[in-house]
Amino acid sequence: MPKPVISPDEFVNEVNRRLPDHDCYTAGLQMFLLPRNGREEDAIGIDWEPRTARNGVIAISETHRQVSAEFTVSKYPGRRH
Repeated sequence: MPKPVISPDEFVNEVNRRLPDHDCYTAGLQMFLLPRNGREEDAIGIDWEPRTARNGVIAISETHRQVSAEFTVSKYPGRRH
Protein backbone atom coordinates (compact mmCIF):
# COMPACT_ATOMS: atom_id res chain seq x y z
CA MET A 1 0.00 0.00 0.00
CA PRO A 2 1.50 3.36 -1.02
CA LYS A 3 2.19 5.93 1.65
CA PRO A 4 0.22 9.19 1.57
CA VAL A 5 2.04 12.00 -0.25
CA ILE A 6 2.55 15.27 1.63
CA SER A 7 4.38 18.49 0.83
CA PRO A 8 7.61 19.50 2.58
CA ASP A 9 5.66 22.10 4.56
CA GLU A 10 3.14 19.49 5.69
CA PHE A 11 6.03 17.20 6.66
CA VAL A 12 7.63 19.86 8.86
CA ASN A 13 4.26 20.68 10.40
CA GLU A 14 3.69 17.00 11.23
CA VAL A 15 7.14 16.66 12.82
CA ASN A 16 6.55 19.82 14.88
CA ARG A 17 3.11 18.58 15.93
CA ARG A 18 4.63 15.33 17.26
CA LEU A 19 7.77 16.75 18.87
CA PRO A 20 6.20 17.63 22.25
CA ASP A 21 5.31 13.94 22.72
CA HIS A 22 8.98 12.88 22.53
CA ASP A 23 10.81 12.18 25.81
CA CYS A 24 13.76 14.35 24.72
CA TYR A 25 11.63 17.33 23.73
CA THR A 26 12.70 20.74 25.04
CA ALA A 27 10.16 23.58 25.12
CA GLY A 28 10.44 25.74 22.01
CA LEU A 29 12.13 23.09 19.87
CA GLN A 30 10.94 23.26 16.28
CA MET A 31 11.94 22.18 12.81
CA PHE A 32 11.79 24.47 9.76
CA LEU A 33 12.48 24.44 6.02
CA LEU A 34 15.61 25.99 4.50
CA PRO A 35 15.81 28.66 3.25
CA ARG A 36 13.92 30.01 6.20
CA ASN A 37 10.88 32.15 5.33
CA GLY A 38 11.29 31.19 1.68
CA ARG A 39 8.74 29.55 -0.53
CA GLU A 40 8.07 25.88 0.12
CA GLU A 41 8.99 24.91 -3.45
CA ASP A 42 12.43 26.49 -2.95
CA ALA A 43 13.23 24.40 0.13
CA ILE A 44 16.61 22.71 0.01
CA GLY A 45 16.60 21.10 3.44
CA ILE A 46 15.57 21.32 7.06
CA ASP A 47 17.03 22.70 10.26
CA TRP A 48 15.86 23.22 13.83
CA GLU A 49 16.04 25.69 16.66
CA PRO A 50 17.02 26.45 19.32
CA ARG A 51 20.42 24.88 18.86
CA THR A 52 20.83 24.91 22.63
CA ALA A 53 17.84 22.60 23.13
CA ARG A 54 19.03 19.67 25.20
CA ASN A 55 18.71 16.41 23.25
CA GLY A 56 17.07 18.29 20.38
CA VAL A 57 18.92 16.21 17.80
CA ILE A 58 17.51 13.01 19.29
CA ALA A 59 13.93 14.31 19.38
CA ILE A 60 14.14 15.71 15.85
CA SER A 61 15.85 12.68 14.28
CA GLU A 62 13.57 10.08 15.85
CA THR A 63 10.42 12.05 15.07
CA HIS A 64 11.71 12.75 11.54
CA ARG A 65 12.26 9.01 11.04
CA GLN A 66 8.72 8.17 12.24
CA VAL A 67 7.05 10.70 9.96
CA SER A 68 9.27 9.63 7.03
CA ALA A 69 8.14 6.04 7.51
CA GLU A 70 4.47 7.06 7.27
CA PHE A 71 4.55 9.57 4.40
CA THR A 72 6.19 10.25 1.06
CA VAL A 73 7.34 13.86 0.78
CA SER A 74 7.07 15.62 -2.54
CA LYS A 75 7.38 19.23 -3.64
CA TYR A 76 4.73 18.29 -6.21
CA PRO A 77 2.15 16.18 -4.32
CA GLY A 78 -0.23 16.04 -7.32
CA ARG A 79 2.28 14.14 -9.50
CA ARG A 80 2.76 10.39 -9.49
CA HIS A 81 6.18 9.10 -8.45
